[in-house]
Amino acid sequence: MNSPEGASAAGMPSKISLDSLPIEIFLMICEHIDADTLVRSLMYVNKQFYDIINNYYLWKKRGMRTTNDCEVAFMWAMNYEEDTFNWKQFVWHTELEDSCWSEYETKTTTTVFSGAHFSEVDAVLMAKDGNYCISASRDRSICLWNTMDTVRNPVVHKVDSHLGWVWDLGIYDDDHFLSCSWDSKVKLWNTSNFTPSSQPIHTFSTDAAVLSITSKENFIAAGLYCPKIIAFDPREPEKRLFELLHSHSRSIIDLCLIEDYYLISLSEDQTVSVYDLRKNKQVKSMLLSNEINRFPMCASYYDNILFIGDNRDCMYWLDCSHGKFDVIQVVSLAKPINDYVRNYKLNCIKCTNYGSIMTGGNEGVVYILTPTNPPKIIAKLQNSGSEITSIDYQNDTLVVGYVSSDVQVWKKK
Repeated sequence: MNSPEGASAAGMPSKISLDSLPIEIFLMICEHIDADTLVRSLMYVNKQFYDIINNYYLWKKRGMRTTNDCEVAFMWAMNYEEDTFNWKQFVWHTELEDSCWSEYETKTTTTVFSGAHFSEVDAVLMAKDGNYCISASRDRSICLWNTMDTVRNPVVHKVDSHLGWVWDLGIYDDDHFLSCSWDSKVKLWNTSNFTPSSQPIHTFSTDAAVLSITSKENFIAAGLYCPKIIAFDPREPEKRLFELLHSHSRSIIDLCLIEDYYLISLSEDQTVSVYDLRKNKQVKSMLLSNEINRFPMCASYYDNILFIGDNRDCMYWLDCSHGKFDVIQVVSLAKPINDYVRNYKLNCIKCTNYGSIMTGGNEGVVYILTPTNPPKIIAKLQNSGSEITSIDYQNDTLVVGYVSSDVQVWKKK
């Protein structure tokens, strides 16, 4: 047997280390290391590791294996190119979401906040990098919760924040959030200085109950119970930027902004409308389904794909590349087992990364799905079985609002 001295004399290292291995062997080892460790740790050990682990083909091979020949939403976009796609981020997100939520009983902690609201919680919202969440209820109150604390009392419980049911919440910026209500008002609040006696920074008056809101810097849009959308600039709260009177014929259920200049509205009239803020005109209106009483209910956008859930059991993928907004896939979701009386209804949908889509509805279960067709169920999160009204997800923290008036938070350990 050769001695270590003999090995060194023959030009071979006396000790084997990762950076002394042939690249082919190192890559084989990397295939058995989770993406999070590679991206957050190993690639920053030295420049050699950084260059190898950052290699495009390493992640593409891993990503193609991950998709397993499924139709992935983001790869259906018109501007998707296999050779320029961010495979590293795709694999990283996919493995993180699957690892956490497939074993959520051991890899997350959960807290149920109850007792503060006494009526249905219609909206929840993450704030301050996921360290806080906000809930709004039909009891007219808004609560601020600390998601880092196991104390089950709200940090702030503001009663009578509006004079009617509070329907929706929205983040305006890092320090401000919005609320809207049946009282026809939209209010802008300071998150950091929010107290039981706080007054809104601005109150925007509309012409009917406000069901949905969305915003960006110096722009707030409100979707009304009557078929109207009204836009405001917080710098001139008394002035309306514009009113959209003819985009829909029934209530505006949800609004969202895409790339800061496309305003998307979902209506009970079964249509989705696209309004270009740069051109100040509607550029598209589409009917997602011809089935009676089936209409778009909720929407979430990530990397050129708009995911829309309807009030039944379908999810639509819209390609937003180059302002096209074409339906590229219709994905059927499983209905509740042994339930032949009521129709399954999607109330909320959320996609914030490549790894998962989260949905909630009248079944009382949060489904965490892969963004594929057919979707794979990563996990089913169920608490009381009460109908889910809203969800939000930010920085490894998931918050859920229930008809039962509870608010529940899951947080990755």
